[in-house]
Amino acid sequence: MKKIIAALLVLLAAGVASAQNHKANDAQAAKFVKYYNAGKPDSIYTLLSNAGKAKVPLPGVSSAVTQLKGLLGDLVSQEYYQAAPNGGDTYVAVFEKSGPVLYLSFSKEHKLTGFFTDVDKRVSPGSVAIKSAGADLRGTLTVPNGTGKVPVVLIIAGSGPTDRNGNTVQMNIRPNSYLLLADAFKQSGIATLRYDKRMVGQSTATKPQAQTTFDDMINDAIACIRFLKADGRFSKIIIAGHSEGSLIGMIACQREKVDGFISLAGPGFPLDQVLKQQIKANGTEPSYRRAAPIIDSIKAGQTIKQKLEPGFENLFGASLQTYMHSLFQYKPQQELAKVTVPVLIVQGTTDIQVGLADALALKKAKPDAKVQIVNGMSHILKEGPEDRQQNAATYLKANLPLHPELAPALVNFIKSVK
Repeated sequence: MKKIIAALLVLLAAGVASAQNHKANDAQAAKFVKYYNAGKPDSIYTLLSNAGKAKVPLPGVSSAVTQLKGLLGDLVSQEYYQAAPNGGDTYVAVFEKSGPVLYLSFSKEHKLTGFFTDVDKRVSPGSVAIKSAGADLRGTLTVPNGTGKVPVVLIIAGSGPTDRNGNTVQMNIRPNSYLLLADAFKQSGIATLRYDKRMVGQSTATKPQAQTTFDDMINDAIACIRFLKADGRFSKIIIAGHSEGSLIGMIACQREKVDGFISLAGPGFPLDQVLKQQIKANGTEPSYRRAAPIIDSIKAGQTIKQKLEPGFENLFGASLQTYMHSLFQYKPQQELAKVTVPVLIVQGTTDIQVGLADALALKKAKPDAKVQIVNGMSHILKEGPEDRQQNAATYLKANLPLHPELAPALVNFIKSVK
């Protein structure tokens, strides 16, 4: 990848962050992302310093942008990384596709001096690397202060390109639900492991998305459980699967021994049925009538080759059909019935993606499970209004806290597990 834009390489070195300077460069980094996504290399060229322009002519910038967009897609976010030795700043911009990130270097005069791709070198407290079959997972292990063994909760993310914090940056959905949950657990003396799904965030995979199956996600969760078992600091391991992650978690519980399982807004019916219901509730009747036969065909293992209407590509695109087919084969009720450890089923009353009927279906499959219905809690585990449009708007509000009843209920269950 570096060879593609070798002429734009800029040596970066660690330094002390200069808050005054990097705030001034925030706007420049945002402009770069805007111009890149719009396919405007000429505008990116205007951001370059005179020295940068002398080294790389406009055709070189244009070629680099074209090749990067073809390989890694658009940029979905940018953030300050570290101070550069020349008094400037370095930023990291994240691509749609998992893997390398883009480093942007700015001078102290707020001019772009260069950009290049490399592995994501950002390291946060508690960062861990976990090897799974065909994937290198990156996550955050949060352990409360003190001595002695503590419980640990493995948080498994929901559907789509959701990262360890519960965010989908491609859609600017940043509720930070899992991050907030980890903080709440830490305050109660409970550790957590949360991880980026394969091909999301800093996690990578050896096979392409078009060959990825739901079983790969189950294997990744099992790898995380084994990682926790190898750490002697934990007294018990609880799995907390959110949304689609609930199904992943209940199957992982069967294949690798743990001490307890929590279903957070987990579907109680096969996911093809759930998807149909979501499209019917959130779309239009004509959209549902067009989507239903596509879902049925994918479940049957038939490849969908026709041109998909706008909005359907993100659900039924060619690169997703293998995954969706494998997902549709599992039935949550049957899988939960096989779980032998204590189970807590948590469901909010204002969830616009999964409903109370799902929680009741899971309870029917597992009569000895505890059920916690949280009044006014949405699918992102926060307070949400009943109005669907207003509820969906809360997905974009990162500053909203978790629903106040959620963490206490989870902590009580975790501490009750023997």
